[in-house]
Amino acid sequence: MPDRTHPAVRARFLGTTVDFHCAHPRDADHLRYYLDDHLIPEQAYAEAELSVRLEADGDGCLTVALGTATPKRVWWRTPDGPWLLYEEWGVQARLPSPVPPFGLPPLRDRVRLRHGAALAAPDDGGRALAVTGASGTGKSVVVAHLLRLGWRFVSDDLLVLDRRTRGRLYYYGRPVGVRARSLPLLPWLDASLLAGAPCVPTRWGSTWMVRPQRLGRCAPSDRPYRLSWRLDLTRGDRFTACADGPVTRVAWDPHRHLAPLLETCEQLTAGGSRHDG
Repeated sequence: MPDRTHPAVRARFLGTTVDFHCAHPRDADHLRYYLDDHLIPEQAYAEAELSVRLEADGDGCLTVALGTATPKRVWWRTPDGPWLLYEEWGVQARLPSPVPPFGLPPLRDRVRLRHGAALAAPDDGGRALAVTGASGTGKSVVVAHLLRLGWRFVSDDLLVLDRRTRGRLYYYGRPVGVRARSLPLLPWLDASLLAGAPCVPTRWGSTWMVRPQRLGRCAPSDRPYRLSWRLDLTRGDRFTACADGPVTRVAWDPHRHLAPLLETCEQLTAGGSRHDG
């Protein structure tokens, strides 16, 4: 059974209290940065409804071991159950990350996940835009610019959708990934906004993990949002935008077509709410 060697990092997701146990203090610091919007005092609730344990061989620091062949393990348990091995891996994990633990009970029965970002419309009407597309299609560039234009952050890289209510999604306050190659597209993103943000290597190059509050306003975290539009991005030499109900499919080159892309987003809100399940 995994031992608890450091104070737990306690967070709350959609009413569920989760304790993250780390074998190394650096992992705990890493979690506190990533989950800052969801942290609660450890004494706030007598017992967590879910516990997750992160560990690695060697010095025990999973953050340092990521991307290496060092064996890494994640365990989980509910209050009345034993510790269960979620995954053990070397270089590449096969299962979705348990941070956040939306794939573990009891949260997995409430939400389903999809790759993408989400922003709440500036009018504060509870409507949200999802930005989807493969990695490298410019989703985070769109998120950063829309935040500058008054949209409010809901999530980046992960859409947290309600399993029971069609077209409803939730806030998840993880950092926004800003790639080094995208910096020319974000001229207002100066060194002061990147200061203190972890810079991690990815297959797309160095990426800063920037807290969304540095880029603009965040939507309230205690309410659901109505998924009214979806912007689906692909890379293309010519700019095209094709609306299919609530979904607008856009082919673009982020270095050449930023202005028409942002104009397309403005037209979405002007056209009213269109429900997308």
